Amino acid sequence: MGMWSDVKWLFFDVGDTLVDEWIPVDHIMNQFVERAADRGYSITIQDVREKFIESYSKFIDSPMQYAISQLIEKEEDRAYIRPRLKFRKELEVPYPEAKKILAQLGEHYQIGIIANQSPGTAERLHQYGFSSYVDVIACSAEQGLAKPDVRLYEYALQKAGCAPSEAIMIGDRIDNDIVPAKLLGMKTIRILQGYGRYQPSASASDTPDYTISSLDELIALLL
Repeated sequence: MGMWSDVKWLFFDVGDTLVDEWIPVDHIMNQFVERAADRGYSITIQDVREKFIESYSKFIDSPMQYAISQLIEKEEDRAYIRPRLKFRKELEVPYPEAKKILAQLGEHYQIGIIANQSPGTAERLHQYGFSSYVDVIACSAEQGLAKPDVRLYEYALQKAGCAPSEAIMIGDRIDNDIVPAKLLGMKTIRILQGYGRYQPSASASDTPDYTISSLDELIALLL
């Protein structure tokens, strides 16, 4: 197993790592297009997608707020639009291969979650069929800490009884997943899913140990 020989734990992000957020993100983009039209703007969903890509490439925190600021000229129109947009979390779906991958990896590793999520993560993991494979959950809503704060990672490692060198962080974002994990001495795998794929690596401190395109690649890499 080479560089993974000391690894006991795999920690996963949730959004755009185990769970596909494309549908709810597209849904809220369409809401934006419709509400912008209410105010006389002719904006397409492709316009919004381009601003999302731009925001991720620049490591800007809120892509939707960035899109609004870039595409809507008047603050009074922005004030109309912002409260009328709702992210429909119930539209998220697990990637088709996620459950199978967790089951296979769970035979060789213990599995944890480190994620920025709204309340109810444990219940959603159960609905997705993931809960029987997950031993530790560290999520922002429940812990009052949000990635990239390393304290959320430290909490997960402490709860797992795991040294950083014995753990791999698997996620889609350079800023939230790769940088804080590497800072603590965890190994890292970046998965190019969702808009996180547009974040650039610029130095050794933010370059993952491995980069993959789908969950399926974890089997060959880790087993």
